[in-house]
Amino acid sequence: MQKNILRLIKDFVQLFFPKVCYGCHTALEPYEKVICTRCHVEVPLTNFHLEEKNTLKKKFEEWLCIQNATALCYFQKEGMVASLIHQFKYQGIQDIGVFLGKWLGHQIKESPFFSSIQLIIPVPLHPKRELKRGFNQASIIGQQISIITEVPLMENGLIRKKNTQHLAHFGTDERWKEIEDAFEVNPQLKNKAIHFLLIDDVITTGATLNACSQSLLEVSGGKISIAALAFRL
Repeated sequence: MQKNILRLIKDFVQLFFPKVCYGCHTALEPYEKVICTRCHVEVPLTNFHLEEKNTLKKKFEEWLCIQNATALCYFQKEGMVASLIHQFKYQGIQDIGVFLGKWLGHQIKESPFFSSIQLIIPVPLHPKRELKRGFNQASIIGQQISIITEVPLMENGLIRKKNTQHLAHFGTDERWKEIEDAFEVNPQLKNKAIHFLLIDDVITTGATLNACSQSLLEVSGGKISIAALAFRL
């Protein structure tokens, strides 16, 4: 009886306040979540998790000894993915991050190239920026990947000691300079030579993840793999 009443209430709310797709803003069907089926199909997936020598890994191998790298989808400035991530980060719609994080988590779990990861670490925000935003988007993504893969997450594995300016406002060379020496490693990871998976939302120049990786490698002596929601060519 109680279940029937709850179902009626849910149907009533859906009738007058339908959930909409965050991709195209049309009403969602009851079986759809976050984005509609059409938008789901149109997400420009990279499928990097299926390639051992993919474009993203080759990009990072210019600076790092890296095990693997992947991104769920490609990022285009005015595209749907950019809109979804903007809503997630700056409008606080965390359901989008949860949805995309789970999607990325399933790809990582299915990939033979990420089977040896032992600890997930999200790229940290500076405490002032996290307080202002209310959450760390990389942590939300990492939480979902941890749930899907059953690999533990350490949200404070890296600490952002430098309150950098928004890197989107900088050119490539300026980004690298701005992010230099911005991170320190949790002392618990000293000499912990394991396989880390670093998580971020969008990879553009790679400067942030490179700085995180360098800091972590110097202290732990471990191995690094990288994953993000989107990769901007």
